[in-house]
Amino acid sequence: MSEEKQVQSAPAEEQPKQAQEVATDSQDQPAQSNVGELIAESKKYRARSQKDREKIAELEKQIEDSRQKQLEEQAEWKTLAEERANKISELEPIVEMAKKQEADLRQKLLSDFDEDDRETFGDLPLDKLQAVHGKIINTTARVNVANNPAVPVNELTDEYKDISDKDRQKHWQKIVSGYQKRAVS
Repeated sequence: MSEEKQVQSAPAEEQPKQAQEVATDSQDQPAQSNVGELIAESKKYRARSQKDREKIAELEKQIEDSRQKQLEEQAEWKTLAEERANKISELEPIVEMAKKQEADLRQKLLSDFDEDDRETFGDLPLDKLQAVHGKIINTTARVNVANNPAVPVNELTDEYKDISDKDRQKHWQKIVSGYQKRAVS
């Protein structure tokens, strides 16, 4: 019996060590596999919160509309007029700034045109004026670059009878096509 107790006690001491090793290994694996689940859950919550925000905004608008209808029914035009006047006074500076920016942009675009074109294009809407400006003013003509000679590098400038045999073999196709062009014309 004493031997059985010793045999049983020995595995019991090894079991906590094995259990700890298994526990640390299993803790690492779920953390890695849970990352994907956590990201999916986070996206789900984010989508849900966006939907909730949209619903809240819609409900607030409905509440405001119903309040305005109620005020209209109660013939409280004065309160409605004051609220709308406040909204207008809040939006007027924004409208003025936008009009000023549009006028500045229009003036800048028209300044690139000639005097005749300014009169012609001056009454176009801003988006069409920008399109015309982009097509007329921003087009750049191709300029020959000094490194790009008019004659190709492989072109033969010598007479065919004065060419070395090596050059003649190298440019034989061009020589033949030159004779063919002369024969056709």
